[in-house]
Parts: sequence; C-alpha cells; structure tokens
Amino acid sequence: MSSTRVAATSSTGLVRTRNEDSAYVGHWLLAVADGMGGHAAGDVASATVIEAIRPFDVEAGEPENLTALLGDAVRDANVRFADKVRVNPGLVSMGSTLTAMLWFGRHAVIAHIGDSRAYRLRNGVLVRLTEDHIVGKLVADPMPAEIGEHLVRFIDARPGWSPDLTLRSALPGDRYLICSDGLSSFVDEHSIRDVLAGTSDVDEVVAELAALAYEAGAPDNVTVIVAELPDGEWHQRHGDPLILGSAADVAALP
Repeated sequence: MSSTRVAATSSTGLVRTRNEDSAYVGHWLLAVADGMGGHAAGDVASATVIEAIRPFDVEAGEPENLTALLGDAVRDANVRFADKVRVNPGLVSMGSTLTAMLWFGRHAVIAHIGDSRAYRLRNGVLVRLTEDHIVGKLVADPMPAEIGEHLVRFIDARPGWSPDLTLRSALPGDRYLICSDGLSSFVDEHSIRDVLAGTSDVDEVVAELAALAYEAGAPDNVTVIVAELPDGEWHQRHGDPLILGSAADVAALP
C-alpha cells in the first residue's frame, strides 16, 4: 500500500500586508479559501469557511455519501457567515471563495465556488477540474490581477449560494493541485504542468509553484496544496491536520 502524499503552503506574497487565504489539509479533506479582495475582513471570511467545513473531515463510508457531506459543509459555511454578521454588522460585505476535495477510496467530490482552482495531472496531462465563477468570458491565461472584481458566485452571508459539486475517480499516479488565484492568475498552466510533471517530491512541487508566483511578482496571497495518489487511492492522513493562512491565526476569528 502506497501512502497518499500531500504538501501545502500559504503566504502573503510580495505586495499584500496580510494573508486573506486559508487552507486545510486533513484526514480526508483538502480545502483552499480566498477572502475576496475589496470585501471587508477577507481574512475573517476565509478563516470562517475553513472553520465551518473542518467538522466534515470524516470518512464518508461510501463514495455516494461524499457529495451530500461536502454540500452540507458549504451550507454550514453560509450559516456561519450569517451568524457572524448578526453579531458584527461591520462584516456584512465579507466574502470568500472555496475549492475543496473530500476523499474516500478512489473517489473525491470537489466543491467549488469562486475562482480558486483544482487541477489534475494524469499521465503528464494537466486538466482543470473547476470553472471560475466570473462575469463574461475572460479567457486570458493567466488571468488579470483585477479578476476578483468580476466574481459572480462566492460564499457570503446571503442565502442561496451553492457550489459546483462534482464526483471524480482517481487513477494510480494522479496528482491534484488546489490553489488560490494568487498562483493561477499569475502563472500560466503550461508552467504549472511542467512543475507538477517534472518534480518528484510533492514538497518540492509546492515550493517550486510558490516560487513561480514570486517570480511573477506575487501581487496576491499565494496558497497551494498538492496531493499525490501513487496507487490511485486516498489513504487516511494521520496526525494533526494542517491549517494554514488566516485560519491558523486565532486572532483572525472574531
């Protein structure tokens, strides 16, 4: 049995003064949330999302349960947002993206809302698994820096937002990337593919992807999670979950 290998990083980048991204690497769950630029308390927003979905880092039991579990997690995040706004109306404008994967065996469900992204590298071919929720048809690669201003779906205190939920099957050797737009907006997909395909160790993959964002000026926060499934199956991660970015800072949670 080959263990699942996961590595992650999150940083402020070279321009921002605070990290409004949050990330979670758990036993079965991987997630990146990006507090939206231009919205109040982006760091609180992304941390709130991660705190809301953490209780859903559980063994699904059957692949058929994955979609319901992660869908419930996103609904809980909406409820958590509404509760915070009731207590502190100054947070009414906060918002966050979310891209998350909940695994069981050879299957994962992806929950996605906003413009963070998930990718899969299989047999040297990189495929984007999520669609950016932006107005119009901006097709530049990488995306322009002002892309956050064009988001049309995200998590906030208003009811009714729902994520895209897609079930995927893994094959031996697959690598999966979840990242905030601090990577995908400034590093083209060809360069991302080259690093995922050409670097053996997942810790080095994460470091090299973050370095590419820094070489591009890192004008936004940069958050990257990479998971590798040598035998095509998710094996439960043991030990404490990794919590990165603003979610790791208790002071970010009012």
